[in-house]
Amino acid sequence: MSAATAEKPHTVQQQSSFARVPAAFRLQFINGSALVWVPLMIFLLAWAIAVGIGFWIDYLAEDRVPTEEPFYTGASQASLWGLAFMAAYAGSHTFPFSMALSYSRRVFTIGAVLAFGAVSVAFGLAFLLGAVLERATNGFGIEGYTFYLPYLTEGPGGIAMAGVFTTLACLTVMQLGFGAVILYKRVGLLRLWLVIIAAAVVILATVMLITQQNAWPQVWQWLVEQSALSLSACLVLVVLAQGVINYLMIRKATPA
Repeated sequence: MSAATAEKPHTVQQQSSFARVPAAFRLQFINGSALVWVPLMIFLLAWAIAVGIGFWIDYLAEDRVPTEEPFYTGASQASLWGLAFMAAYAGSHTFPFSMALSYSRRVFTIGAVLAFGAVSVAFGLAFLLGAVLERATNGFGIEGYTFYLPYLTEGPGGIAMAGVFTTLACLTVMQLGFGAVILYKRVGLLRLWLVIIAAAVVILATVMLITQQNAWPQVWQWLVEQSALSLSACLVLVVLAQGVINYLMIRKATPA
Protein backbone atom coordinates (compact mmCIF):
# COMPACT_ATOMS: atom_id res chain seq x y z
CA MET A 1 0.00 0.00 0.00
CA SER A 2 1.39 3.36 -1.00
CA ALA A 3 1.84 6.24 1.36
CA ALA A 4 -0.76 8.22 -0.59
CA THR A 5 -3.46 5.65 0.05
CA ALA A 6 -2.46 4.88 3.61
CA GLU A 7 -4.96 5.99 6.24
CA LYS A 8 -3.86 8.85 8.41
CA PRO A 9 -3.94 8.10 12.11
CA HIS A 10 -6.83 9.70 13.95
CA THR A 11 -6.06 11.78 17.00
CA VAL A 12 -8.64 11.17 19.69
CA GLN A 13 -9.04 14.13 21.99
CA GLN A 14 -10.33 13.02 25.36
CA GLN A 15 -12.97 15.33 26.82
CA SER A 16 -12.45 16.50 30.37
CA SER A 17 -14.89 15.02 32.88
CA PHE A 18 -15.59 18.54 34.17
CA ALA A 19 -17.28 19.29 30.85
CA ARG A 20 -20.29 17.36 32.17
CA VAL A 21 -20.67 19.57 35.26
CA PRO A 22 -23.25 21.88 33.57
CA ALA A 23 -25.30 18.80 32.69
CA ALA A 24 -25.02 17.55 36.29
CA PHE A 25 -26.16 21.00 37.41
CA ARG A 26 -29.21 20.93 35.13
CA LEU A 27 -29.99 17.40 36.28
CA GLN A 28 -31.05 18.77 39.67
CA PHE A 29 -33.72 20.91 38.00
CA ILE A 30 -35.32 18.22 35.81
CA ASN A 31 -38.09 18.10 38.38
CA GLY A 32 -38.65 21.85 38.64
CA SER A 33 -41.08 21.55 41.55
CA ALA A 34 -38.44 20.05 43.86
CA LEU A 35 -35.97 22.93 44.08
CA VAL A 36 -38.00 25.80 42.63
CA TRP A 37 -41.78 25.78 42.86
CA VAL A 38 -42.37 23.93 46.13
CA PRO A 39 -39.80 26.04 48.07
CA LEU A 40 -41.24 29.22 46.50
CA MET A 41 -44.74 28.17 47.52
CA ILE A 42 -43.58 27.48 51.09
CA PHE A 43 -41.76 30.83 51.19
CA LEU A 44 -44.80 32.86 50.10
CA LEU A 45 -47.34 30.85 52.08
CA ALA A 46 -45.37 31.04 55.33
CA TRP A 47 -44.91 34.80 54.84
CA ALA A 48 -48.61 35.28 54.09
CA ILE A 49 -49.64 33.32 57.20
CA ALA A 50 -47.23 35.34 59.38
CA VAL A 51 -48.56 38.66 58.00
CA GLY A 52 -52.15 37.45 58.36
CA ILE A 53 -51.60 36.54 62.00
CA GLY A 54 -50.02 39.97 62.52
CA PHE A 55 -53.10 41.74 61.11
CA TRP A 56 -55.36 39.52 63.22
CA ILE A 57 -53.47 40.38 66.41
CA ASP A 58 -53.53 44.06 65.46
CA TYR A 59 -57.31 43.89 64.90
CA LEU A 60 -57.91 42.20 68.27
CA ALA A 61 -55.83 44.85 70.00
CA GLU A 62 -57.88 47.78 68.66
CA ASP A 63 -60.18 47.89 71.68
CA ARG A 64 -57.34 47.26 74.10
CA VAL A 65 -54.22 49.10 75.10
CA PRO A 66 -52.11 49.12 71.92
CA THR A 67 -48.52 48.01 72.14
CA GLU A 68 -45.75 49.94 70.49
CA GLU A 69 -43.35 47.02 70.55
CA PRO A 70 -42.75 45.32 67.18
CA PHE A 71 -43.16 41.58 66.93
CA TYR A 72 -41.02 39.18 64.97
CA THR A 73 -41.81 35.79 63.46
CA GLY A 74 -39.67 32.85 62.46
CA ALA A 75 -41.73 32.02 59.37
CA SER A 76 -38.69 32.38 57.12
CA GLN A 77 -37.30 29.14 58.58
CA ALA A 78 -40.07 27.15 56.89
CA SER A 79 -38.42 27.55 53.50
CA LEU A 80 -35.03 26.48 54.90
CA TRP A 81 -36.28 23.15 56.23
CA GLY A 82 -38.31 22.61 53.07
CA LEU A 83 -35.16 23.08 51.00
CA ALA A 84 -33.26 20.70 53.28
CA PHE A 85 -35.88 18.04 52.52
CA MET A 86 -35.69 18.78 48.78
CA ALA A 87 -31.89 18.48 48.87
CA ALA A 88 -32.31 15.10 50.54
CA TYR A 89 -34.72 14.19 47.73
CA ALA A 90 -31.99 15.11 45.23
CA GLY A 91 -29.55 12.81 46.97
CA SER A 92 -31.96 9.88 46.94
CA HIS A 93 -33.32 10.28 43.40
CA THR A 94 -30.88 12.11 41.13
CA PHE A 95 -27.79 10.31 42.46
CA PRO A 96 -28.83 6.89 41.08
CA PHE A 97 -29.99 8.55 37.86
CA SER A 98 -26.63 10.29 37.45
CA MET A 99 -24.81 6.98 37.83
CA ALA A 100 -27.01 5.50 35.11
CA LEU A 101 -25.93 8.40 32.89
CA SER A 102 -22.28 7.54 33.62
CA TYR A 103 -21.53 10.74 35.51
CA SER A 104 -18.58 10.46 37.80
CA ARG A 105 -19.32 10.91 41.50
CA ARG A 106 -17.11 13.98 41.54
CA VAL A 107 -19.01 15.60 38.66
CA PHE A 108 -22.36 14.76 40.26
CA THR A 109 -21.28 16.25 43.61
CA ILE A 110 -20.01 19.45 42.01
CA GLY A 111 -23.19 19.82 39.95
CA ALA A 112 -25.40 19.22 43.00
CA VAL A 113 -23.51 21.72 45.17
CA LEU A 114 -23.66 24.34 42.41
CA ALA A 115 -27.42 23.77 42.09
CA PHE A 116 -27.83 24.11 45.86
CA GLY A 117 -25.73 27.27 45.71
CA ALA A 118 -27.95 28.78 43.01
CA VAL A 119 -31.08 28.02 45.02
CA SER A 120 -29.45 29.43 48.15
CA VAL A 121 -28.56 32.67 46.38
CA ALA A 122 -32.18 32.95 45.22
CA PHE A 123 -33.37 32.42 48.79
CA GLY A 124 -30.93 35.05 50.09
CA LEU A 125 -32.16 37.56 47.50
CA ALA A 126 -35.80 36.81 48.37
CA PHE A 127 -35.00 37.27 52.07
CA LEU A 128 -33.26 40.55 51.25
CA LEU A 129 -36.19 41.86 49.20
CA GLY A 130 -38.61 40.85 51.95
CA ALA A 131 -36.55 42.71 54.54
CA VAL A 132 -36.43 45.83 52.36
CA LEU A 133 -40.20 45.71 51.83
CA GLU A 134 -40.88 45.29 55.54
CA ARG A 135 -38.59 48.17 56.44
CA ALA A 136 -40.17 50.44 53.80
CA THR A 137 -43.72 49.68 54.98
CA ASN A 138 -42.92 49.70 58.70
CA GLY A 139 -43.81 46.03 58.97
CA PHE A 140 -46.93 46.46 56.75
CA GLY A 141 -48.07 49.17 59.14
CA ILE A 142 -48.38 46.81 62.09
CA GLU A 143 -44.72 46.49 63.14
CA GLY A 144 -44.70 42.82 62.19
CA TYR A 145 -41.45 41.50 60.76
CA THR A 146 -40.52 38.17 59.23
CA PHE A 147 -37.29 39.14 57.44
CA TYR A 148 -36.28 42.53 58.84
CA LEU A 149 -34.84 41.00 62.01
CA PRO A 150 -32.58 43.20 64.18
CA TYR A 151 -30.00 40.51 65.00
CA LEU A 152 -29.41 40.03 61.25
CA THR A 153 -29.95 43.49 59.79
CA GLU A 154 -28.16 45.50 62.46
CA GLY A 155 -24.39 45.46 62.40
CA PRO A 156 -21.72 45.52 59.68
CA GLY A 157 -23.26 45.30 56.23
CA GLY A 158 -26.82 45.88 57.36
CA ILE A 159 -29.55 44.24 55.28
CA ALA A 160 -27.09 43.19 52.57
CA MET A 161 -25.11 41.09 55.04
CA ALA A 162 -28.38 39.54 56.25
CA GLY A 163 -28.88 38.36 52.67
CA VAL A 164 -25.38 36.86 52.63
CA PHE A 165 -25.97 35.09 55.95
CA THR A 166 -29.29 33.60 54.86
CA THR A 167 -27.71 32.43 51.61
CA LEU A 168 -25.02 30.56 53.54
CA ALA A 169 -27.56 29.26 56.07
CA CYS A 170 -29.67 27.89 53.22
CA LEU A 171 -26.66 26.21 51.61
CA THR A 172 -25.73 24.72 54.99
CA VAL A 173 -29.11 23.09 55.63
CA MET A 174 -29.35 21.88 52.02
CA GLN A 175 -25.97 20.19 52.22
CA LEU A 176 -27.02 18.75 55.59
CA GLY A 177 -30.12 17.15 54.06
CA PHE A 178 -28.14 15.95 51.04
CA GLY A 179 -25.36 14.56 53.26
CA ALA A 180 -27.82 12.68 55.48
CA VAL A 181 -29.13 10.73 52.48
CA ILE A 182 -25.64 10.07 51.15
CA LEU A 183 -24.60 8.83 54.60
CA TYR A 184 -27.58 6.48 54.58
CA LYS A 185 -26.54 5.14 51.17
CA ARG A 186 -22.97 4.80 52.41
CA VAL A 187 -23.50 3.00 55.75
CA GLY A 188 -27.11 1.80 55.79
CA LEU A 189 -30.03 2.57 58.09
CA LEU A 190 -28.67 1.04 61.31
CA ARG A 191 -25.35 2.87 61.21
CA LEU A 192 -27.11 6.07 60.21
CA TRP A 193 -29.14 5.88 63.41
CA LEU A 194 -25.97 5.18 65.37
CA VAL A 195 -24.45 8.37 63.94
CA ILE A 196 -27.60 10.35 64.82
CA ILE A 197 -27.61 8.97 68.37
CA ALA A 198 -23.90 9.70 68.76
CA ALA A 199 -24.46 13.29 67.61
CA ALA A 200 -27.35 13.65 70.07
CA VAL A 201 -25.17 12.31 72.89
CA VAL A 202 -22.40 14.80 72.05
CA ILE A 203 -24.90 17.68 72.06
CA LEU A 204 -26.42 16.52 75.35
CA ALA A 205 -22.98 16.14 76.94
CA THR A 206 -22.06 19.65 75.80
CA VAL A 207 -25.24 21.08 77.31
CA MET A 208 -24.59 19.24 80.59
CA LEU A 209 -20.99 20.49 80.70
CA ILE A 210 -22.05 24.10 80.12
CA THR A 211 -24.71 23.75 82.82
CA GLN A 212 -22.27 22.19 85.27
CA GLN A 213 -19.79 25.01 84.74
CA ASN A 214 -22.53 27.67 85.05
CA ALA A 215 -21.34 29.03 81.71
CA TRP A 216 -24.71 29.80 80.11
CA PRO A 217 -24.41 33.56 80.74
CA GLN A 218 -21.11 33.59 78.85
CA VAL A 219 -22.61 31.51 76.04
CA TRP A 220 -25.62 33.82 75.65
CA GLN A 221 -23.35 36.85 75.82
CA TRP A 222 -21.21 35.46 73.02
CA LEU A 223 -24.29 34.77 70.90
CA VAL A 224 -25.66 38.27 71.48
CA GLU A 225 -22.35 39.81 70.41
CA GLN A 226 -22.38 38.01 67.06
CA SER A 227 -23.48 39.74 63.87
CA ALA A 228 -24.53 38.50 60.45
CA LEU A 229 -20.95 39.11 59.33
CA SER A 230 -19.30 36.96 62.02
CA LEU A 231 -21.92 34.25 61.68
CA SER A 232 -21.41 34.22 57.90
CA ALA A 233 -17.68 33.69 58.40
CA CYS A 234 -18.44 30.66 60.56
CA LEU A 235 -20.88 29.27 58.01
CA VAL A 236 -18.31 29.54 55.22
CA LEU A 237 -16.12 27.09 57.14
CA VAL A 238 -19.11 24.83 57.78
CA VAL A 239 -20.10 24.82 54.09
CA LEU A 240 -16.57 23.95 52.99
CA ALA A 241 -16.33 21.14 55.55
CA GLN A 242 -19.72 19.78 54.45
CA GLY A 243 -18.65 19.76 50.82
CA VAL A 244 -15.52 17.74 51.60
CA ILE A 245 -17.34 15.30 53.88
CA ASN A 246 -20.18 14.76 51.40
CA TYR A 247 -17.72 14.05 48.59
CA LEU A 248 -15.77 11.56 50.73
CA MET A 249 -19.03 9.78 51.60
CA ILE A 250 -20.39 9.70 48.06
CA ARG A 251 -17.23 8.10 46.68
CA LYS A 252 -18.31 4.72 48.06
CA ALA A 253 -22.03 5.26 48.47
CA THR A 254 -24.38 2.74 46.86
CA PRO A 255 -26.66 4.46 44.31
CA ALA A 256 -29.56 2.00 44.66
